[in-house]
Amino acid sequence: MQPDLNALAVFALVAEERSFRAAAERLGVTRPAVSQTVNRLEQSVGIALLRRTTRSVSLTEAGERLYAQIAPAVAEMRS
Repeated sequence: MQPDLNALAVFALVAEERSFRAAAERLGVTRPAVSQTVNRLEQSVGIALLRRTTRSVSLTEAGERLYAQIAPAVAEMRS
């Protein structure tokens, strides 16, 4: 199954902001909606992309690789 393009864009924004809250604010959606989208993406690719704590969000090694691959395309879509 291929990842949803919207989910990849949401993941990229969370990676850039390092925050579900900030990503949700930029997207105009709720934090749980962002979290659920990223969770579904992680399930579809079968690996954790983000490390979550109560105070921070960081990329796993797999998350860093995925972000590096998709960041140029996501930036292009935004412009």
